[in-house]
Amino acid sequence: MPSCQVGTAALESRARAPLVALRHFCHSSRTAATMARALQSLVLSTSSASSSFLLPRPSLFGDELRSKRSNVAFCQRQSPVGAAVASSAEPKWKQKLAAADEHAAATRQATALAQEEYFKKQAEQRRQQAGAGLVEKLDSMEYTPYLTEEGLIADITKPDIKASVYAIFDDAKTLQYVGVTRQVYQSMRLHFARFPSKCFYVKVQHLSRPSRALLEGIRDQWIADNGSPPPGNDNGEMQNRWENPLDCKVFMTDEEMRLLEEAAPGPPKAAVLKNVARRIEKTLMAAFEERKCTDKLRFEPKLKDRGLLDLKGVVIKPDSSVPTSTPKSKEAQAPSAA
Repeated sequence: MPSCQVGTAALESRARAPLVALRHFCHSSRTAATMARALQSLVLSTSSASSSFLLPRPSLFGDELRSKRSNVAFCQRQSPVGAAVASSAEPKWKQKLAAADEHAAATRQATALAQEEYFKKQAEQRRQQAGAGLVEKLDSMEYTPYLTEEGLIADITKPDIKASVYAIFDDAKTLQYVGVTRQVYQSMRLHFARFPSKCFYVKVQHLSRPSRALLEGIRDQWIADNGSPPPGNDNGEMQNRWENPLDCKVFMTDEEMRLLEEAAPGPPKAAVLKNVARRIEKTLMAAFEERKCTDKLRFEPKLKDRGLLDLKGVVIKPDSSVPTSTPKSKEAQAPSAA
């Protein structure tokens, strides 16, 4: 073998040794491709005679590096730690929104459980109180005439009474409504003004130490003893008429509805509603006279502009709420209507 070829082979073997080591130990570094290009230039400059000598392309190192990086990223996404890192990259507003949704869901679940537990306790208290004889049987109670012989609404209030449960009957002694109130006399006045043809008799149970469970238990027990809910406890339109100011708009004729639609907003519409309220008022006043009621029942004129009728002169509106431990100074304020 010529001496020049031996020298070239030796030079190539010496040049490949550091290149192989470089690929094994430096392929994961960003500088591997740069170092390989520098070494290849050095070898080519010292051995220009061997044109067939080729080093691996530097781009191979970059391809391998990119492939390894993609594999590492894929493994990170599949692992719990990688998922946590990826989720931390989300915007903060998305993280806060997700946390708020989780909190709202937990709150709704806790509220539902608390309500269910409350209803169970209330039902248990009602059963215990009914078993203890605190709930009077509606059938065993005496009927009290709604009007006295003088034509006045009967005042069945008693001293030291905090709340009352009462039942109203028509002339056939059919149950019409069961209510809870703190001022039973004022409640009876309002009911008579709204339904004079339905209020003939009343039964009442007074309580000096009431509780929500006891009051609701008496009311529910009386309704259950009746066999079906009375008309005034249908949880619908009729109950709304028994417990709130009389809405005269439901009694409008076709002509009155046409006038109301054609009237301009403001005073013209108020005038139409006032005329409707006056017409219903005359009907009610005639019913009062038919019942020979001598009690002074006058309707509030300011409500007629809205098509409503409610008694005037009721200083203390009957309160149907359940007594609580609220201070007396706050209870002395005007309560809501029954």
